[in-house]
Amino acid sequence: MSRSQTAFLVAALVASVISFQLNATMLGPAIRDIDTELGPGAFAAMANYFYLSGAIANVVFIRWSDYIGRKRVLLGIMIVLCIGTVLCIVGSSLPVVLLGRILQGGCNVTFGLAFLILRERLSGQAFGFCCGVIASINGGVGGVDALVGGFMVDRFGYRSIFVLILVLGVAAIVFGAKAVPADNPGRAASGRMDWVGAALIALTVAGIDLFLAEGGHSGWSSPVALGFIDAAIVALVAFVVVEKRVAEPLIDIDEMRSRYAWPLIVVTILCLASFTMVIGYIMPSIAEDDDGFGASAEMTALLFLTPAALVQLISSPLIGRLAVRVGFVTVLRAGLIGAVPITALVAIFALEKNVVILLIPVLGFAYAGVAGTALSVLGVIQARQDEPGSLPGLSNAAFGIGSSLGFAWAGPMVGQGRARRRGFIRPCGSASRSASSHWVRAWSSSRGRRSSLGRFSYWRTGQPEMASSSCAGPVPLVGSVFQGQSLERNGARLGSSAS
Repeated sequence: MSRSQTAFLVAALVASVISFQLNATMLGPAIRDIDTELGPGAFAAMANYFYLSGAIANVVFIRWSDYIGRKRVLLGIMIVLCIGTVLCIVGSSLPVVLLGRILQGGCNVTFGLAFLILRERLSGQAFGFCCGVIASINGGVGGVDALVGGFMVDRFGYRSIFVLILVLGVAAIVFGAKAVPADNPGRAASGRMDWVGAALIALTVAGIDLFLAEGGHSGWSSPVALGFIDAAIVALVAFVVVEKRVAEPLIDIDEMRSRYAWPLIVVTILCLASFTMVIGYIMPSIAEDDDGFGASAEMTALLFLTPAALVQLISSPLIGRLAVRVGFVTVLRAGLIGAVPITALVAIFALEKNVVILLIPVLGFAYAGVAGTALSVLGVIQARQDEPGSLPGLSNAAFGIGSSLGFAWAGPMVGQGRARRRGFIRPCGSASRSASSHWVRAWSSSRGRRSSLGRFSYWRTGQPEMASSSCAGPVPLVGSVFQGQSLERNGARLGSSAS
């Protein structure tokens, strides 16, 4: 492709990705307003189902694009996004808005489709740089979206954000129809889509996610929570049986056992459940809380959301070019090594406004700019050539599952009371410990008296819940990517041309 054609293609893909991403980033400053209008915990519920929908859509629709073409799925899911946005605009009750958010969440597949389209059209450093451009949107549009979101929330209400998203979504559909090249029939996968497997994996993902949400709310041993996890286990077992028997499986079970697949999925889930929660959910909540920094939505966006997103926007394209040379796995490891101590510092100084303002952009670079870029692309470059949509679908679904896991442990803390500055010891690492599912279970099921500030939990002096625990931080997720160099394949350094 010529430079002009490449620029036009990337611009169209960026427009599609932005239409989805604004649904996640622009609503950050509206946490308080949404909970006030739709009820306590409404924002967490909206976010949980939003990311759950994205997780299911990624597993199903990215693989489906192997059969019917990337462009067709991309345009179809953008239309669904617009329908969901209309429901969010006109809906006055939480169930209607939740339905709209579920439809919007399916558009998460735009990221995976964009990377697959680039992999099929570009190679070498051009591929790395353009993937970095797409990955940079993961944190928002340089923070401008969060800033504009804060401005709109303070002056026009949070529904004005959905109006803007609808306009951009319609424009992205028109732009994508003209700029994205037509699908090559020769690339289409043979056989038929495994819809039985798709339904079973959707039930598995939904069951796990709903178990996390219900367990954090009513207890892990509650009948409803146990019902969700039992359904997920049954669906997973049935899925494995079906996939081993069909000629064209949705996911090759044997392939998932390899180090090209499961470490990537696990690391993605843990990263989204920890680091992303700190940047996009925990710290904005502390900033807006009257017992925290007492900032307006606009100032929250300006001081705590925009800097990290701006750093990511600038650094991701450059990191993409670097990853082509040194390897995406190497870049991922480097980013995680840097993100762990920074997250620990954010946890220690969580109530020190000036310190947090300095730390958030650094965390944005280490995690979002460096590690996030590698996480976004690895699923595509390590996928099997005969099933290019299988691993990307799972790895992108892991983004949604990880986010749902994060909201599952953080969301219930919102309604447990408002924190007071007096009577607290240092906040020893709830942000950093969120990377481990052990800590998620322990925190959600503890029965002692606990105070919460936004979505960040602290202990009262004299009542140190789990006081014997150490601030280990998200070490498990770092260790999971240090299990050998066999993580890279299919030219993970991308020295060769794309297929």
